[in-house]
Amino acid sequence: MHSLPLFEQLPEEILTKYLKQWNRQKVSKKEVLFSPDNENDLIYLILQGRLRVYLSYPNGKEFTLTILEQGDIYSGHTRAFGLALEDTEVALIPRKAFRKLLMEVPAFSLVLLSVLGDSLKNAFNIIEDLAFRDVQTRLLKFLINEGERKGVQTLEGIEVSFDLTHEEIASLIGTTRQTVSLLFNSLQKEGLLHHGKGKVLIKDLEQLKHLTTKIE
Repeated sequence: MHSLPLFEQLPEEILTKYLKQWNRQKVSKKEVLFSPDNENDLIYLILQGRLRVYLSYPNGKEFTLTILEQGDIYSGHTRAFGLALEDTEVALIPRKAFRKLLMEVPAFSLVLLSVLGDSLKNAFNIIEDLAFRDVQTRLLKFLINEGERKGVQTLEGIEVSFDLTHEEIASLIGTTRQTVSLLFNSLQKEGLLHHGKGKVLIKDLEQLKHLTTKIE
């Protein structure tokens, strides 16, 4: 936790005092960490992994609010669900203790504003994509982000390991599994990528970026 942006600028004596108040919890991929039914009052800090925060409706539809990654922080007392997209570890602290930390350590509040600003920007980007961009553009932007985040450069292009099903990708970009499958097949026929089991080879990342600009 010392190396996270939220803590790295704090003096060692403050870290020693306040880090003891955080409890760690591990959640497996596809496990729900929090939901509207949870009667807790906790703050969640992502130590590793990724967490999808979303709303779920009685008709079965879901709306992704944001994707939390390492260093992001979230308050669980909302009507949203938090689902692990991969094996994830979080640190938890009661909201009351967190408020006390903010009051006693002003420097922590300043760093927190920056972290929350990044999370809010991510949420706005997701909502903007759902509202104003078509499904193909949303899928392309998702692939570009994954390629830049964890892609490995090879002689043939950028290889991205995928542990998400088409159903899970569909829920992230606001469409159906069938549409995601059709788009992957179309992009593969156009020679832009090769989609295999557990992996996607992006043959030209810059071409995908150009295509999103062209579509928009």
